[in-house]
Amino acid sequence: MIQKKLYYVSISGKRVEPEPSINDQLTVVGTTDEINELGLQLDQLRRDDELTQFRAPIPYKSADHDKATDKFNEDLIKVYHTIYELGTDETRTHIRQMNILSKLQDTDYNSPGYER
Repeated sequence: MIQKKLYYVSISGKRVEPEPSINDQLTVVGTTDEINELGLQLDQLRRDDELTQFRAPIPYKSADHDKATDKFNEDLIKVYHTIYELGTDETRTHIRQMNILSKLQDTDYNSPGYER
């Protein structure tokens, strides 16, 4: 049987820890492989964040048409989705209240395969 353990995720710190800390954290329960995958996603988010910093000092360049910002946003949603999947009830409730995962609100009933 694969053993799952409790971990604490800091989105702002972009890390997963086995012990709670003073930072903002979401609680997840996962196998070593699941937590390693989440760690890789957070590493990618850190790299994305570094790329968006290159655009920040350019006052005339809009962030809404910036590929680095789009990639960061896409990967951030991916991280939150993984955290939601591994999250405790409290973590899932928090993410639902954030309304960051539109997929939780969208039942896909209008997608192909649901026609009558």
